[in-house]
Amino acid sequence: MSLRQRFAQLASAAALSQAIPLLMAPLLTRQFGPEALGHWALFAALAANLATVANLRYEYAVLLPRRMGEAALLLELALWIAGLTGLLSMAASLGLIMGAPALGGRWAGLSALNPALLALGPVVALAGLQQAMTLWANRQGRFGLIGQSRVLQQGGLAAAQGLAMLAGWTTASALVVAQLLSSVLAPLWLQAGGLRLRWRRSRTLVAGQRHVRHLRRVAERQRQFPLINSPHAFVNALQETVVLAFITAWAGAAAAGYYAVMVRLVKAPASLIGGALSEVLLSTLAADWRSGQSLRPRLRRSLWALAGLALPGMVLLMITGPALFAWLLGDQWRVSGELARWFAPYVAAHFIAAPLTVAPMVTGRQAGALVFSLAGNALYIAALGLVLGQGGALREALGAVSLLLPFYFVALLAWIWRGGVPSPTSLQQGARA
Repeated sequence: MSLRQRFAQLASAAALSQAIPLLMAPLLTRQFGPEALGHWALFAALAANLATVANLRYEYAVLLPRRMGEAALLLELALWIAGLTGLLSMAASLGLIMGAPALGGRWAGLSALNPALLALGPVVALAGLQQAMTLWANRQGRFGLIGQSRVLQQGGLAAAQGLAMLAGWTTASALVVAQLLSSVLAPLWLQAGGLRLRWRRSRTLVAGQRHVRHLRRVAERQRQFPLINSPHAFVNALQETVVLAFITAWAGAAAAGYYAVMVRLVKAPASLIGGALSEVLLSTLAADWRSGQSLRPRLRRSLWALAGLALPGMVLLMITGPALFAWLLGDQWRVSGELARWFAPYVAAHFIAAPLTVAPMVTGRQAGALVFSLAGNALYIAALGLVLGQGGALREALGAVSLLLPFYFVALLAWIWRGGVPSPTSLQQGARA
């Protein structure tokens, strides 16, 4: 199957899976109210942040070994870690339940999430299970199955939310329970679709000890994933939270709302197209790297394809942003369109660069990728904070981000390009794997 066919499978499934929650949004806002939706958003954000490191990113290492046996050991390791992370998350949720009333002030409001927080551990563990199985399916080229599982999960979430509304259960707990139930569907579908999970059962104590040594060896060999890639992913997940805190503190809650709606809409194409392309690229780049090929031809084609989509979109937003948002959302949301106009160059640069950042996972340059990620997040927050802190308008702050960050993305892409050719050392390491 070609890169274009794999991308088409994942992109079409991603479009459908993203359309489902967008269609449900008007119903949820009318039935649940802002407080319940706010509490659910807090739970979902916490679960998503923990889910990024549920497997300590070992699931991404599954694609790298040449031998299927070693890949299966990495899969098993990722699944064990997901279970442990779920238990730790459950312990943390119990701590929040018991500690929130004692903290007082605004933190005491967490008590409204007390029943829902009990679902945090299972949701995180299931997310880790799904991520590990998805990357295992990716290695086997089962992209259609991956797309089906994601559509099923979003459809199940919408169905569970609909049943809660019909039953008159319109609290945050109902939304959390719906999320928990839907989290079961994707792993079940992946398993039902014939995805073979290779898990060795040790029948004797000696065999069990030998198996544990094998797990330790592959864990050590791929230690860059928990030590470097995990904090990288976690920092990226926290960026928007910090940015929203800055905007709320200096520009007000209304400005934060306009910004959040704008970001969700303008980054939807990046989530759809870029997310699907990055998954396919991770698989194909890993295969190229294992066979000793240069990654540059595939990176070049992807770069030009992404630029061909991003630049016209940027021009469209800069010309029609306010009118477009007013037409889609109502005249009061024209402010979001004005913000989108100033933010468009950053969005275009991010759209081009983001899918290509999977390359350092393949080439073993994750330490450098972490440094770039920290620098990029720092530049984004600093540009925004400096303008807002000096009394500037939010659109001016976003303009500063759009002026500064494209240069950062150029430097990042140049660094990725330089590392796209296998060295003799990397070829020797790949042969041993």
